[in-house]
Amino acid sequence: MPLYSLAVGDEAKPALVFLHGFLGNHHDWFETIEYLKEDFYCIAIDLPGHGKSVTTPVPLNAGFEECHRLIKNVLNELQLQHYVLIGYSLGGRIALDYARTAQDINLKALVLESCHTGLLTASDKQLRFQHDLNWAKRFATQGITESLYQWYEQNIFSDLSDQQKDFIVNIRRHNYGVCLANMLLSTSLAKQTNALTFLQNNAKQNDPFAIYYCIGEKDAKFKALSKVIANTLAISVTEFTGAGHNIHCQDPLQYSQFIKQHFSE
Repeated sequence: MPLYSLAVGDEAKPALVFLHGFLGNHHDWFETIEYLKEDFYCIAIDLPGHGKSVTTPVPLNAGFEECHRLIKNVLNELQLQHYVLIGYSLGGRIALDYARTAQDINLKALVLESCHTGLLTASDKQLRFQHDLNWAKRFATQGITESLYQWYEQNIFSDLSDQQKDFIVNIRRHNYGVCLANMLLSTSLAKQTNALTFLQNNAKQNDPFAIYYCIGEKDAKFKALSKVIANTLAISVTEFTGAGHNIHCQDPLQYSQFIKQHFSE
């Protein structure tokens, strides 16, 4: 099954391709796109197991490769000549790995929001896979509402109020737990190739690929990771005031202004 995508704006304008995070869908980008649609051609894709791509599975042992193939099919069908790939969290990890492997000459820049670059050691990967396996079992066997409330109790979402968590759970409760479990394991951080070598090699090029790394002021985990990334040349790190892990949903105006600043014609 092909991935669902929604295109908004003028095809003659610069193209932006958006990839949501785990539990999300193309709706997550609507507010950001509202601010951008007059100046850009905006394409929001539902990743496998999410939104209107819920019936599109990915294999457990080649999740990233299959996501790349499915995304490339969408891009080919839209006949995009040049585009910027913008990914949040899981979507950012998939976007980064796509840039690392696809050698797509039409991809002109990356915007990575709250995105991990990959684990380094086998022990860290083993621990992470066990962590993701435990979550996958919850999503596959529990009611979706119970699993969502447990998910948003993680430290990375500590900036959210109880009211904000209630709101997020309400809009996420339409997900299917088994499909989420499959995607969580297929694209586990444990299975992601660490991208630091790719990023360092990119920095050495005469004309380095444009990469922008975005973090929220309240996101302690990714602020720490950004310090490592800041030591990798040719990557611009931007901290968004007042935001947590999910910048574009918490402050779509500030996020869209950032995009306009860097990619308007």
